[in-house]
Amino acid sequence: MEGCGNKSKIIGARSYIVDSKELSARDTVGHETHVASVLAGNQVRHSSYHGLAHRIARGGVPSARLAIYKAIADGFDIISISLGNDDPLELTFDPIAIREFHAIERGILTVNSAGNKGPSRASINSYAPWIFTVATSDIDRKIIDKLLLGKDATLVVSSYRNYVIECLESSLIDHKVVLCDQEPILEEVKKSRASGFIYPSLDNYSMVMPLPVVALSRDDLNSVKKFKKSTTEPLVQILRSEPVDNPGAPFVAPFSSRGPRIYMHDMIKPDIIAPGVEILAAYSSIGSPSGITWDKNFVEFSILSGTSMACPHVDAVAAFVKSFHPEWSPSAIKSALMTTAWELSASLYSEAEFAYGSGHIDPLKATTPGLVYETSFQEYLKIWCNISRSTPGSVIPTSSSCPTKSTAKDINYHSMVVQVKVGASFAVAFPRTVTNVGRANSTYVAHIEGEPSKLHVSVEPDTFMSDQGPSDADRQLSSSPREEGTSSQPTPSGYSADTEKGIFILKAQFEEPFPTKKRGWFSRGAHERRKRMRKLQQQRALAAANREMNAQTEDIVNRRL
Repeated sequence: MEGCGNKSKIIGARSYIVDSKELSARDTVGHETHVASVLAGNQVRHSSYHGLAHRIARGGVPSARLAIYKAIADGFDIISISLGNDDPLELTFDPIAIREFHAIERGILTVNSAGNKGPSRASINSYAPWIFTVATSDIDRKIIDKLLLGKDATLVVSSYRNYVIECLESSLIDHKVVLCDQEPILEEVKKSRASGFIYPSLDNYSMVMPLPVVALSRDDLNSVKKFKKSTTEPLVQILRSEPVDNPGAPFVAPFSSRGPRIYMHDMIKPDIIAPGVEILAAYSSIGSPSGITWDKNFVEFSILSGTSMACPHVDAVAAFVKSFHPEWSPSAIKSALMTTAWELSASLYSEAEFAYGSGHIDPLKATTPGLVYETSFQEYLKIWCNISRSTPGSVIPTSSSCPTKSTAKDINYHSMVVQVKVGASFAVAFPRTVTNVGRANSTYVAHIEGEPSKLHVSVEPDTFMSDQGPSDADRQLSSSPREEGTSSQPTPSGYSADTEKGIFILKAQFEEPFPTKKRGWFSRGAHERRKRMRKLQQQRALAAANREMNAQTEDIVNRRL
C-alpha cells in the first residue's frame, strides 16, 4: 500500500505464498491504493494528476483504519471488495458470496462492486442478498481532450484505454499522429515513435495514457477522415486534457453492470449507486498509471474509473453512519443508505432500478432514516438453504442447521421486486417489518409514487404511530401490488416493469414522520413549517457532527481493537 497517510493508517497487511511464490502485500499495480485512498485517505492539499483535477483530496473517513487481507476473523466493521468473478456463479459455488456469508454471520457489512460489464442486462455478478452491491455514476466534472484540425475546427473528445490490434507498420508512422479504424495495441507502439493516436471508442470517459491519444465517436472519426481528404497537408493538434463541468450529473456509467441476475430474479441488484468515473485518488509509487509495462511515469495521484471506485464511496458512507450509530447492525446501515438514496430518472435507462438500484447515496440523510428494515442472518440462511437444496454438491457454509427454506421476496429486505408470468394476472404480497430509529411519538404515512392504472398497490397499514424512539418497536407491514389486467399492460409512472421478463418493482416509501400529540395531529401547514425548522436544525447538527466525525470513528476503531 502507498499514499494513504500516516503510519497508523494501515494496521494489518499480509503476504501469501502461492505455488512456492511469495505474493507481497505491497501494491505494485495502483488499483488497491486508489481504492483505499477513496475510502480512508488523509486530507492532502494541492493534489492532482500532473496539474489536472487540482483540488484538496480527502477520503470518505480519514480517521478510519485499514487491514489489507482476509479480515473476517479479526472483528472489523466493514469489508470492501472492489473485485468480482469473471463469470456468473451460482451462490453456493461463488467464493466471494461464501466468504461474505461468514462475514454477515459475524455482523460485518460487506460492500462489493457491481462489475464493469454494462450496459448489457443481467451482466451483474454480485447478487447475494447479504452483500451490498454498488453501481457507478459519473460526477459533475469531466476530463476532455481537444483535437484541433488545421486552424478551423476543434473536436472535444475523451482519452481512452483498451488495446486490440496494431493499426500500421511502425516504419510508416514515426513522428506522425496516426488515424486508426480500430484500437491499437499500445503496449507495442513505443517502438514506433508515433506522435499520437486517434481511434474510435464507444465509451465516454477519460483514462490515463502514456502518450497523446484521443478516442472518438464514429461520427467524429468520420469528420477527421473528411478533413484528412480535404487537404494535402492534414495537420492536427492533440491539446492538453482539461476539466469541464458535467451538467446534469450524476448519470449511470455505461460500463456499470446491470441486473437482474439469472440465478435470482426476485432481488434488485445493484442495491445503490455511487461516484466512480474519473476519480482522483492516491496511487502506488511503483505502479504504472496507465497499466502499460513501459510506462514508468510514476505518480502520487492518478485518475481511475470503474465500479471499484464507487465501492469505497459506499464503504465510507457506511462508516460515517456507523460513527453516529455504533450499535446498528449491517442490515440497518444498508437499509439507511438505500431508503434515503435519491432516485435517478428511470426514463433515461431502460433497465431502471436494475441500473442504479435504490438510487444515489446521500450521506447526511442516511444518518436519520426514520425507519429501517432489519434482515436477520436466519433469513439469509433460508435463502441459502433454498438454493443449496436444489443445487447438487452445494453445502451450508455455517454450523447453523438449515431452517425452512424461503424465497428472496419473502425476506425483510430493503427493496421489493417479483418476477411474474408475462400476459397473466397476478397478486403478490411482500411481508415487511420496519423498526423506528427516529424520534418518539412520530406518525409514519405510506406513500405510493405514480397514479395507479392497471397496477394496484397498497400498504397495510398505510399509517402508523410509533410511541417510542430508537428501539425494538417494530411494525408489521404488507405491501401488495395487484394486477387487474396482465403484465403486458402499460405500467403507470412511479412503477418499473420489464414486460419481456414479467418483472415488476414496487416503489413504496414512508414520508418523513409527522410529530403527534395526544390530542391529535398537527395541521399540514403547521407540520410543513415545523418540518422545515427540523431540517434546518438537522443540517446544523450534522455539520457540527461532521466536524467531530474523525474523532468519533477513531474511538470506535480503538474500542474494537
